[in-house]
Amino acid sequence: MPAERLPKDNRHRKAESPYSIVGVYAKPFEAQFVRHVAILAEESELRWNRPARVWHMGPPLVAGDRSRQVKGARPLCPVHLVGSVLLDLDDREGIEDWLAEVDTEPPPENPFKRYVVRPHCDWQTAPETGRRLYRRFSCAGFVVECYRSVGINLVNTREADLPDVEYAMIKHAYPQVKDRANVQEAMGGLTLDDLGLGGDGPWQVVLAGYVFHALDEISDENPRAAPHAPASTAEAYYPKPLP
Repeated sequence: MPAERLPKDNRHRKAESPYSIVGVYAKPFEAQFVRHVAILAEESELRWNRPARVWHMGPPLVAGDRSRQVKGARPLCPVHLVGSVLLDLDDREGIEDWLAEVDTEPPPENPFKRYVVRPHCDWQTAPETGRRLYRRFSCAGFVVECYRSVGINLVNTREADLPDVEYAMIKHAYPQVKDRANVQEAMGGLTLDDLGLGGDGPWQVVLAGYVFHALDEISDENPRAAPHAPASTAEAYYPKPLP
């Protein structure tokens, strides 16, 4: 279903079901640059810029009761955008199962190690055995992979098909890396290389705004449309960049 920007009139409430997709604009809100994307954790009456309970890669990750207890976890986020996909009972149960799997993966001591910008999702493996330990996500990667687990492919995430993203937009999209010199302090010791942003760029990144453009291509009649292929980084904005 098409996504929409919530009205700024805070008297307006919009009821949304669990697993709807919500977004957060960067400030100033009028710029329409989507900085964050998350999944509603419960049925909610949404209002502009009011917090809602979500599952998301904050960071840190919040995917269930276990990860919600991690130091620094943020179970709420403000909401400026919302969109949804028609989900049947099997879809909802599949999403619940996926969230439970991610939530119970053995977490690293540093919760920020579950965060990555590029690729959108990646497995951390044991160096000695190659055994999978836990998944790493960007905020968009978390949402895309959650829906992908039930056969709904929102965004084409193949790097060769993604637009190049320059560092100026990376800083806008990921405030944790805004200052190269202070990335390690902001990210619990992680470096730009750890986040998949080594070198000078540009990089192929799944930006949060792409998810909302993907929702515009989905209908109740065709909830499993072909994954959206972002045409340019202008789709980091939703509905579109302001002149």
